[in-house]
This record gives sequence, C-alpha cells and structure tokens, in this order.
Amino acid sequence: MAAIRQIFQSISGFLKKFYDRHTIRRIVLTILAVILLVYVIISIPVWTLKSERPEATSSRQPQEGTEISREAGKVTVAQSGGKTLTVDTESMTIEVKDETSGNTFSSAAKGSSGSELALLALTYLGEDNNLYEWNSYDNSILFSSYSLYQINNGVRIDINLNEGESNRFYEYMPKKMRIDVYEEIFEGGLKRLMEEGTLDQAVGERYLTTLGLVYKRSLTEECYAVTYTGNPPVSATNQMIEVTKLVGYDTDMLMEDAEEFGFSVTFTEPAEFDLTVELVLDDNGDLVVHVPSGSIVSHNDYYTPQSLTLLPNFGATTVDEYEEGYILLPDGSGALAAFNSYLPNVTDYKRPYYDNDFFSDYYYMPEYSEELYMPVYGMLYGPSENARKGFLAIAEEGARTAYLNVKLASPNADSAKYNKAYNSFEITQYKRVKINGEYSSSSGTYLVNTGMQDLDLTMRYQFYGKGVTYYDMARGYQAYLAQSQGMPVEYGDGAAKMYLEVVGGLNITSRFVGIPYSKAYSMTDYEELLTMMEQLEDVDYLMQYDGAFNGGWNNELNRGGDLAGQNGSRSRLKQVLSYAEEHQIPLYMQVALSQIWENGNGFRASSHAVRDYANEEVSLSRYQLVLGILNSALSDGMTHDDYYLLSPRFLSGVTDSFLKDADQYSRLAVSDLAGMYYADYRYENYVSGETGNKVLEKNLEKLSGEKELALTNPHIDKLKYGSVASDVSRESSDYATFAATIPFKQLVMNGLIDYTTEDVNLSSKNASYFVLQAAELGSFPKFILTWENVDVLKNSDFSYLYSAQFRLLEEKIKDVYQECASIRSRIGTNEITGHEVIDGGVYHTTYAGGAEVYVNYNLYEVTLPDGTQLPAEGYLIKEGK
Repeated sequence: MAAIRQIFQSISGFLKKFYDRHTIRRIVLTILAVILLVYVIISIPVWTLKSERPEATSSRQPQEGTEISREAGKVTVAQSGGKTLTVDTESMTIEVKDETSGNTFSSAAKGSSGSELALLALTYLGEDNNLYEWNSYDNSILFSSYSLYQINNGVRIDINLNEGESNRFYEYMPKKMRIDVYEEIFEGGLKRLMEEGTLDQAVGERYLTTLGLVYKRSLTEECYAVTYTGNPPVSATNQMIEVTKLVGYDTDMLMEDAEEFGFSVTFTEPAEFDLTVELVLDDNGDLVVHVPSGSIVSHNDYYTPQSLTLLPNFGATTVDEYEEGYILLPDGSGALAAFNSYLPNVTDYKRPYYDNDFFSDYYYMPEYSEELYMPVYGMLYGPSENARKGFLAIAEEGARTAYLNVKLASPNADSAKYNKAYNSFEITQYKRVKINGEYSSSSGTYLVNTGMQDLDLTMRYQFYGKGVTYYDMARGYQAYLAQSQGMPVEYGDGAAKMYLEVVGGLNITSRFVGIPYSKAYSMTDYEELLTMMEQLEDVDYLMQYDGAFNGGWNNELNRGGDLAGQNGSRSRLKQVLSYAEEHQIPLYMQVALSQIWENGNGFRASSHAVRDYANEEVSLSRYQLVLGILNSALSDGMTHDDYYLLSPRFLSGVTDSFLKDADQYSRLAVSDLAGMYYADYRYENYVSGETGNKVLEKNLEKLSGEKELALTNPHIDKLKYGSVASDVSRESSDYATFAATIPFKQLVMNGLIDYTTEDVNLSSKNASYFVLQAAELGSFPKFILTWENVDVLKNSDFSYLYSAQFRLLEEKIKDVYQECASIRSRIGTNEITGHEVIDGGVYHTTYAGGAEVYVNYNLYEVTLPDGTQLPAEGYLIKEGK
C-alpha cells in the first residue's frame, strides 16, 4: 500500500509541476482529457454490445457407392413409394415412373437435343468479369467425362465439365503466315489430300474456299494475313482447326510465324469443373436431388462457379403434347401461368425466392408488387378440371440462393418450344458496383463477389396422378411442412376474428423557430388504448400495439425493453394488460429487433449496421414515388426517416437483452425477423443469406420459446414460430403471362397458423374485398388504427396513415366484424377441403362441414356455371347438410 501511495504522490507531483510551468499546455491537456473521458463514457455501451460469429454453412459429403458402367444403358436404381427411378447411363437422363398410373417424368425434354437433354447447367464467372455457361450434355456427356454410382435408393453422378479441345482460332492459326506456308502447306496440302483420295473432294473444296475467305495476300508485306479484325465466324474457325490437323500445321510452326511477323500467341488456360449430383427416391416416392456445393471444384482459379441450374428440363412439354396445362408459381399468394401462352415481347419469368437479391437493388423501388415467399413451383398437365398428372418441386435446401425460372411454349415461335420451370442456385453472389454511387450517372463500375458458398442445394419433387389440382399441391406442401418442421395441423372453431394494429409511440419531426428536432409523440397512449378496447367489447379481435419500446415505433436499438415514455406510465400499461387478460384479448406488443432509426443505446452504424456490396452501411427509408429511389435527402414535401439493419453478428445479443426486460409480456408482434432476407456484405466479414437465415431461426426460436408471437408476412419456413401471420396478401404481381391469381399461400397456411388480410383501411379496395377473403379463406380482416387525429402526421414519414383514426373507423370495424361473424357461423369451420378458379376473379371454396362458398372479386356481376347471378364483390354460401 505504501508503494502504491508513493506512486500516486509521484504522479500528482509531476502533474502539479507540469501545470505550474505550462499554463497553455495544461489547458489543452485538460480539454483533451475531458474529450477522451466523454468518448470513453459514450463508447462503453458500443464496446459492450455482445457479438458472435455466425456459424457458416457447410455441405454434406456425397454418399459412397458402387460404380455403374457408362455402357449399361437404362438402369433401375431405386423403387420406393410406388415409384421407380431409372437412369440412362449413356445420356444421364433420369426418369421417374408411377407404377400405378403409368405416368412418367423425365429430366430430358422429349424430341430435343443438346442443352435440352442436360441434367444440369453451370454458370461461371471469369476474372475478365464475363459470365459463361456450360451444361452436362454438351460439356460432359459428349466427352464421356462422368461416372455413375449406385447409392442407397438412388444414383450418384460425378460430372466433369470441360470444353474438350479448344476452338479458339488463334491458338491454331496465325494472324500472318509466309507465302510459302500458305501456298505449299495449306493450299497445296489440301489439294494433295484430295488427289490422293484421303479427303473428300467436296469437303476439300469447301475448306479451300473458307481458307481463301479467311486469309488474303497482304499488299504491304510478303505474307498472307487474316481478313477479320476479330475472330472469324465459328463455322470458319471449326473448319480451319480441322485443316491444321489435316495438313500438319502444328504449334511449333505457329510460333515460328509469330516470331517472324512479330505477333503474340496467347494460349488460354481452359475452364474445367468437377461436381457431384445425387438423385434418390425417399420412402414416400419423392425424388430428392442433392448437390453439395462443396463438391464443385474449379480446375482453374481464373474461373469461379457462379450458379447451378438443377434439372432444367424436368417435366418439359411441347404444344403438341399438351394443349392445356399450367405452371404453378408462388408469386405473392400464388399464380397460374397457362401452357403455350408465350408472349414474344415479354421477358421470361425469372425471380428470386425470399427476395434474396434485395441488397443488389434495394436503392430502387421494387419492380414487382409481390415477392416469392414459398420456395416451390409446380406443373399440372391437362385441363384444370381434369389434369392427367403433375408434380410439385420444393427447394428444400439452399432456397435463399435460388431463383425460379419459367419458360412458356408457343406454336409459332421456334425459340419457345417448351413449357418448363426450374430452379437455379447462386453459389457465388456478385454485383457490378458503381464507382461514384448507385445514383451516379457515371457508368464506371467494379465487380464485387462473395466467393463460393459451401452449402447443400436440394430439390424435392412430389408427384401427383390423374385429376390433380393446385389445391392438392397446397395440401401436399402443407403436409411436407407439418412433417419436416414438426407443426401440428389444427383448424379451430372457425369463428370470425379481427386483427387490430394500434399505433402508439413514435418520433416525428417538429420545429422550434424553424429549427427541426425529433419530438416524441403517442398516437395512442395506454389510457386511449384501454378506452378503445372497451368500446370494442362486442368484437372478437386480436390486437397489436406498436411503438411501446425504446423510444417508439422508429426506435433506438432494442437492447432492452425500456418503455417509450410518451405512451404513459407503467401502472397504466398494467391496467391495459390486465384488461386484455381478463377479456381474453390476445395483445401483442410490437418489436423490430433488427431495425434501428436512432443512434445511441450502444448502436454505432459504422460498427454494427449491415453493409451492402459497396461496403456501405445499408440505410433504408420509404421510396419516393415520383423518382422511385431510396433517398431521404431529396425533398418531396415529406420527411423521410431512414433506418439501419443490425448485422447478424449482434442480433442474438440484442434479443437476449430484450427478453430479459420483457418478461412481463406474454405476447410479442415481431415485425421484421420472419419476413426478411438477412445477410451482411461487409468486406472481410461476409455473412451469407443462408447463414443469416440460421441467425434468424435461432432468435425466433428463443422468442417463441418464451412468448406467443405474431409474425408480419412471414416466409413460409417461419410459420412454426408464430400463432398468427399478419399482412398476408391475396394478390400476385400480375405478370403479363399469368392466367390467374390463386390463394396458394393461404391454402398451405390453412390449419398451420391463423392469418390476416392486409390493412382494410389503407387499401384502395373496398372493405367488401376483405370480407370476401374471410369467406373464401378464413382470413382475419386487419385494420391499423390511431386514437389521435392523424393530421399531426402530415408531411412525415407516417403520412400514409391518413385513414387510421379510430373514431372515424369504429363503426366500420364493427360492421365488417358482424358480416364476417355471420359468414363464419354459416360455414362453421376453418378447414378448407377444396378450392378452384371458376373464372377471372371468381373462386369456389369447399369447407369440411360441407359448406360451399362462391366469391366474386370483380367490380361487376357474374353468372356462375349453374346460372346463379353473383353480384359485384359479392359472395354466395351453400350450407352443408
């Protein structure tokens, strides 16, 4: 102790002498010390924000097997669930046969050649920033560079993709050649071969003609020179390469000509890839196709595998085979595209599942109104009322790297010969980043790519027989989800319910003597919320309360569960919670754990925010409708609040600390985690979409383990974490080739989770549109509400809540509920047992109790098949016996 005391005395003595002698310096030193102390105090929460390194994905090892000869022909490799799987060892064609119906499904398009016979295709990226594509037929089958192995209930195929011999012109032929080489070796050599009878006369004459077109005698040099500024046409190149072999012009001669005439010869190192694909029948007779991306090996570092297309021709059919049929797409609620409906001026449909290209184009307003939140597609062969067969394809693993591709046939276009759908998987994500910013007019870019991801790419194909409908596929997918995710199928009593989202605390921009500042405000405080609940005592509803935590709706980091003070006292909130419990009103307190509007509370964007391909912090706000861009700095008469996304590395720590403070709330409305694509493109610390999804699942599992959750528009694989899904659209993006929009998503969710409509009062559609959804699908109509007058939100980021004031909507809410209650009491159950499209906007639902419901979403009257008139936006219920 004495020694420590002596040290302190020495230090204090030194400082006293320093301050006595250096007045200016001591002032500066004091200021710097204060600044340092303030910085340390401010940074303590930042430094203590808990982080973790998310577990990276890794693929499974391929199965061991017994080799099958490439000359074996058509071999049966599996029989299960009434299906037989065969492989043609000479073409790599896979076929599944249903032994009961005799239906077959092949991986090769009928009557096709080349790429239409391919089992898969690989797109790869060169260091020249160009993309190239190879397929298993042209780049493996034709060179016999593959091996087949019998594995448990299936086949493993090891594929080597290569280009065979090079077909690059200047690796065989010189830019310039001596006159004697041209006349004696090439021209003379071809003539001698024709005279000897070694070379067919007609073929030789064609080669001589091509030679004369490719080379002309130079007017300035004693040589023959290539007449093309670039490469000659492919046909000419192929002929000249064959000529070099015939006349014996080899690499040594080429280098001699190069040295004499001073041109360089570049031999490009060719691309070559190895990969493995496994195809098995499971116990149900489903075909499961698996490619571990870890098995994809590039023999040349110059080329990086970018995307893999699996079974691009599976189930492909022509106009002649099927005049009618449909491709099922998971666009929004779902859609059907009719066979043979190709439109020459419409781009083929290609879109990502789960919005996995979000960080490539988030700067611009989405091109489509709906996303693909179910990683499935299907094909139904034949008329909708009597299809002959069908299959449903499910992206079982790797879906957050996958794209859905749809091609339609045309009787008049050779380029559109087949109807088909397939998935491609991005093994390496990339983007061309603008040097001067995304909105710059400069065209200068640089390429950023993530490198190869090591993950499993797995497709499952379920097969259906005669009479299959999209409803059957919805039930098949539902059963798959229930089994694979351990979800019970429960339909409840079918009673009508409403879902009411109430806006509480938020921050809006106000001004003091013209100076803007952020003002805390409550659109519905606890006392007003309680009054609202009391006035709705005759309505059966679920309620969500927004803006309760950490400053309000546009919140700080949700590091804890601090209540937003503008909503009222904690004791008043307890009264609200007690009232809700007493009257059996499920009350969900809203939280968005990944979204941060305000710096502070331990959050620093440079350290904690998700970054995009340009390594910039991702800052999001509402899009400006006029320009369609994401930029809060531009003025359009409104204030655009922007927010950051928390990096996946910090989400678990934030969730843990929030749950510690939120133990008194039994229900939470999680408005972000279940419906977002989550990745971080920070340089040197990349988190892929698949890894980010594991982080989401980990935290949703924590939350659902302690709370009952309401999930906003969840991805289909997140249903297991919630008790209700809100804001579920009944629309598709209405792509030009769609024949009908269908509620495929709701049919899948029926029995797995309760679901709501989108907001009745913020829609351009009539309230009857949402009543029809309650009748057709058992959806809960949803309203978003405020107690206070919404005029205060004018010119703010919340101005879209222009029609949310409760006092103006109270009677409408009650009217909608009463009508839904009348409808649901007549139906008596939520269990849907059938669904079909009658006509455009007209649908027929069958319920378990025998009730049948016809709905007409059109703004005009329609006539049903039995002659019954159905009014505009009307419904008809035929009750069961």
